[in-house]
Amino acid sequence: MVYNPFMAHRFISDLKEGEAIDSVYLVKEKSFDITKNGNPYISLELSDRTGMVDCRKWDALKSLFDSFGVDDFVRIKGRVEFYRNYPQLKLDFIEKAEEKSLDISHYIPVSDKDRGEMFASFLSKLKSIENPFLKTLLGNIFSDKEMAEKFKTAPAATDFHHPYIGGLLEHTLGCVELAGLVASRYRDINTDLLLCGTALHDIGKTEELAYKRSFYYTDKGRLIGHIVLGANIVSSAIDSIKGFPEDLKNLVLHIILSHHGEHEWGSPKRPMCFEAIILHHIDNLDAKINGFRHFVNTYNDPDSSWTKHSKMFGEFLYKKSEVRHEEKEIR
Repeated sequence: MVYNPFMAHRFISDLKEGEAIDSVYLVKEKSFDITKNGNPYISLELSDRTGMVDCRKWDALKSLFDSFGVDDFVRIKGRVEFYRNYPQLKLDFIEKAEEKSLDISHYIPVSDKDRGEMFASFLSKLKSIENPFLKTLLGNIFSDKEMAEKFKTAPAATDFHHPYIGGLLEHTLGCVELAGLVASRYRDINTDLLLCGTALHDIGKTEELAYKRSFYYTDKGRLIGHIVLGANIVSSAIDSIKGFPEDLKNLVLHIILSHHGEHEWGSPKRPMCFEAIILHHIDNLDAKINGFRHFVNTYNDPDSSWTKHSKMFGEFLYKKSEVRHEEKEIR
């Protein structure tokens, strides 16, 4: 049977046990292994915008494995099997597929929020900043068309939280909104500094992550990381502003460098000023809330109240946190 590129795509989230599949997916991971009995097989992690699925092609040749790579599209034929309530594909056929015949929107997850509206709201939240140096810094960075486009497009992560096009903007806007709420609740906060640091804390992810098809780390991202990349971007932008105070520069950079909170979480510094402590916690809060929702939606077994084990949380996650109470007659 000749594959029709215009046939309805079978989304991973809709796979049913025992179903025969003939569709195209994006290769996230691949490996070539040998069983204990000496039989070769291909292990794949395939994806579309709705999730990921593990696959096996038994008795596979190395030449087949070498015929496609990570971030390629492949057409597969196989059957859906369930293991511990989650789908897997047992493959009978694999071949590389050409992107030109595909609807790319089926494969790349995108924020369900309008990116233009989010960016306008983001810039609007920063208008309250009165410090002229911080206002100029933010204006210079986000008025740059190339930077603005990267900032609006990049995901916030490859997997754990906001892992979709527009995710970085969505996450940063969420943090800026939380920063405004915290600043309105507690005294002695330098609100201008907090908002500026929050707006810029993940700017390095525009260089850390690649996101043309699947999301992965660039060489620069793996070797340096978004925290230091972001500090470098902001430091360079500050140095172009005449008269920018040295102590203010140090504070802005410290907030960026410490926002992961602990050395073991990737922070070169721990938070040591009020605004840095606040940013660390609101960053973590927004990431964890989105990460929980994303994981529950991705690994959604309708017959269970629990997800599979989450690396982000180190636990199985309980999906049904709303407790229903029976009405009792008051006597």
